Amino acid sequence: MRLVVMGVAGSGKTTLGRELSARTGWPFLDGDDFHTPDARRRMARGEALTDADRWPWLERLRAELGARESVVLACSALRRVYRDALRGPGVRFLFLRVPEASLRERLAARAGHYAGPDLLPSQLATLELPGRDEPDVLTLDVAAADLPTALAARALTALEVAHA
Repeated sequence: MRLVVMGVAGSGKTTLGRELSARTGWPFLDGDDFHTPDARRRMARGEALTDADRWPWLERLRAELGARESVVLACSALRRVYRDALRGPGVRFLFLRVPEASLRERLAARAGHYAGPDLLPSQLATLELPGRDEPDVLTLDVAAADLPTALAARALTALEVAHA
């Protein structure tokens, strides 16, 4: 399985992705690592990326997904067309649905990351909730008190993946 952990900034994609990787033994990739330095600088200023910025990034991520039999990728995949660009054999999505208040708290407390609270409004505006016609997307509701270990167990059970 090639699993894309998706959601807006602050939803916990990287944290959960690393936990899922540890439990499955699959390599972990962080989509943030594939952004250009310019894109990171712009996001750090609270500027939303355009589709023109995102397409080369999505192409790099699709190539990374295709190069591995099993992998966990943390990637926002906010719009349907972005998910479509990442779709391929064995690709599944795990959408982290987090209350906006929790997202704001997480981003305000996050240090050392270019995606801060100023980026959240554009992320929420861009987000297209997965539709019923996207059966490869599993939605995981995340509460503020949820621990990554418990979320990973829930996710793997829902995805029907054997785990430690």
